[in-house]
Amino acid sequence: MLTTPPLVHAENQNLSFKQAWEYVLKNHNGIKAEELGVEKSQKLSLASKLTFLPNIDITATYIHLSEPVHLNLAPISNVLPQINLINQDIIIGSLNIIYPLYTGGKRWHGVNIAKLQEKDAKEALRLKKLATFEELAKIYYGVWLQQEIYFTLQEMQKSAQIHYNNALKLQKAGQIAKIEVLGAQVALDKSKNKSKEAKNKLEISQIALNTALNLKNTHPTSNIEVKRPKKYEDFFVQKTLNSYPILKSLDQKISIASEARKIEIAKLFPDVALMGSYFMDNNFLLHNQSLPSWYIGITARLPLVSAGGKIPQIQAAKIVEMQLDKTKAQAIKDMEVLARSTYKEVIFAQEEYWSLESSIKLAQENLKLQEVAFNQGLATSIQVIDARNMLSNTLIEQKTIAYKYVILLSKLMALSDNIAMFYELQQ
Repeated sequence: MLTTPPLVHAENQNLSFKQAWEYVLKNHNGIKAEELGVEKSQKLSLASKLTFLPNIDITATYIHLSEPVHLNLAPISNVLPQINLINQDIIIGSLNIIYPLYTGGKRWHGVNIAKLQEKDAKEALRLKKLATFEELAKIYYGVWLQQEIYFTLQEMQKSAQIHYNNALKLQKAGQIAKIEVLGAQVALDKSKNKSKEAKNKLEISQIALNTALNLKNTHPTSNIEVKRPKKYEDFFVQKTLNSYPILKSLDQKISIASEARKIEIAKLFPDVALMGSYFMDNNFLLHNQSLPSWYIGITARLPLVSAGGKIPQIQAAKIVEMQLDKTKAQAIKDMEVLARSTYKEVIFAQEEYWSLESSIKLAQENLKLQEVAFNQGLATSIQVIDARNMLSNTLIEQKTIAYKYVILLSKLMALSDNIAMFYELQQ
């Protein structure tokens, strides 16, 4: 759902669909959240590269002994009965360094995973944008549909008013019975009620658009142009399979699982590191002239037995890869079916829309004939009302199909990441 902060007050803002979409891109909280996710993954990717730097730290320790440490020489010498070795108060400071030389490839695989997670976050952002584009199309053109229905019903109300006035004149002239006038009046009252209902739905749809855009008093200016896409079915299918974020994200997850398996394998190899320390002060030792102030060396660690089981962990990681491979294979099939079916629905909606042109012309001509016949006393109010209802229903049906067409078109363009083509077809 489109979620935004409280409404920003402004007067009568005319917005095309493209302007509305650009506004949503800048202000939609869900998109902003995904953008922050990308930024977070970029920071983590940088952090993974820094694992190749050494660990350097300073340690400081203060210890107070109950008494100094001394060496008792009484049995040996009466001159120096004891020698103090360590003061009662001890302060130890050291600069330490550990630099991994070999980790079995764990650091490289960790860097690769971080890069893949960054790509995955970008796909999540792209998916959010495409889903939001579809949602905005439903809301924006929903206002267009309710406007068209309201305008159509208003025209039908005007026609019903003219018919009722004509019926009154004919009754006064003694040409028709009162029941014909009552029939015309009932039809007029129903027409008014339908117009009121349509107006209420229009206002509700406008509220939804205002809320989605975080604006007030917005007025959509884009109409629906029912056109056939310039590209054929296979083009959209291939574009979907090559670029849809869910499929790209599965690619990243499969690669991540592969790197994670390699990390598990790397745990079978030893870790080798260079280490060293420099003691900044060892004055707590009374006789420290013979003690070194620094050391350097190499350490190696190879776990022989550890909790968790290394081999089962490697096998489990391999199973995750296999699961993701199967998931992607099924997703490819599902996305191909979805792209093909959506394309066919777009084409069918476009053909259905234009096929109603003849029905509209027939309904318009029939209404004219029935009105003329009624005025000449050759038709009843029921016949005129039926003709008007037929025209009204056909017009509304065509507008509804146009709305269905544009929603399906936005879905097709989102699937194939062809938003620019959407604008080309709606110009």
